[in-house]
Amino acid sequence: MSLFRENPFWGAFIAIAGGALLVALGLVWWTKSSFEDAMASYQDSATEQTRLESGNPYPSRANVAKMKTYLDEYKATLDKLKTELKTHMLPEAPLAPNEFQTRLRQAIGAVAENARSHRVKLPANFNLGFDEFVSALPSPEDAPALGQELAQIQLLLNTIIEARVDAITAFRRVPQSVAASSASPAAAATPPRGAQKPPAKLIEQRTVEFSLSAPPSAGRKVINQISTANDQFFIIRAVYIKNQKDKGPARENPTGTTTGAPSIPPVGVAPGPAATPAGPLNFIVGNEHIDLSARVELVNFRL
Repeated sequence: MSLFRENPFWGAFIAIAGGALLVALGLVWWTKSSFEDAMASYQDSATEQTRLESGNPYPSRANVAKMKTYLDEYKATLDKLKTELKTHMLPEAPLAPNEFQTRLRQAIGAVAENARSHRVKLPANFNLGFDEFVSALPSPEDAPALGQELAQIQLLLNTIIEARVDAITAFRRVPQSVAASSASPAAAATPPRGAQKPPAKLIEQRTVEFSLSAPPSAGRKVINQISTANDQFFIIRAVYIKNQKDKGPARENPTGTTTGAPSIPPVGVAPGPAATPAGPLNFIVGNEHIDLSARVELVNFRL
């Protein structure tokens, strides 16, 4: 101890050197621990990589058989759905332009005769919405689709007529080009050269609009039969109904006098027979008629 007292420099040097040594030992211990953790993580990754490289990347035979069973069941269910959907759509058959025009004239006559037998009034010069094809032939490419649309429209009109409406006041086909351009204007633009053609649609719609006059029961029957038709899949997109009478019934009897309270005979006097009304009975409800307008889509499944 006398040495340190005589030489304080060496005492301070030894103390600093001892502290530095302790710090160095602590850093060595911390570095050794981090190295061991990193080495363990590396060995685990290397072991997993070796296992993946040496393993078989293909599924087992049992899994392959199970997947094949699932695919077969899915294909059978999908084919069943396609077959069922085709039963709810009138078929499209090959048709020449002159044959389509002949069928159009026959359909016009058949619809007119059906309307005459059910006492339904049709618009003047009613051509089922195919006015442009009465005197002109369609293109050979469009004739089959037009033939299918003609059969669908004839079915729709017969459904309306057989509901015994008063009259069909308007009927028109919405051109597909107009409907497509209004739905997506960008799709109507000319595609750039080299661009791929868009895939064929699995579901196509043709749109018709009609207006009719009918009692409420017949209008309700038209909507129900169109929405539940089995031969063709129809979608009612919009319906507008208006009562032909804007005002309600007046609170007066047929003679124009206000209805008052019934007179009570005096006590002891037998009541006389009821007076017969002077005019015909005026029913307040039951004689209403409506104007019905609807927009219907004729759906085709291209499966």
